[in-house]
Amino acid sequence: MKDSVVQFLETLHPLERAYQVFVSEECAREASTPEIAHLRVVPVLVNRVTEEEALLDSSSQIVSMTRDVVAANKISWDPGLSIQLQSMNGSLSRTCGLAKNVPFTLGDVTVLLQVHIMETAPYKILLGRPFDAITESMIVND
Repeated sequence: MKDSVVQFLETLHPLERAYQVFVSEECAREASTPEIAHLRVVPVLVNRVTEEEALLDSSSQIVSMTRDVVAANKISWDPGLSIQLQSMNGSLSRTCGLAKNVPFTLGDVTVLLQVHIMETAPYKILLGRPFDAITESMIVND
């Protein structure tokens, strides 16, 4: 599955790409998550190297991972496919790039995900809506 951000960027003229701003996951979560909501995490085997804890966040439009986790799991990425994110305090920052077709294994299921690389983040791995779409995941609250 192609990353939704990359699909959008491909529709733009190259000069327009530099001016696109995306809202960070933290900002979107702050605006939409009730205070009683709990974090949901799952263990995933990343790139067939190490098992990491991944945060499930269906309010995020991207799948992302910190640069430390990328290095530890021997993942390469394209620095030319970076996007600009706006943080909660309004500051802008760019991602480090995009890693394509990174294998994530959950139990017996392996999915290939397009992962935006973050210099730093309050999580190691964030599995957003692209993960939900490709796995057809469902959340049941009771």
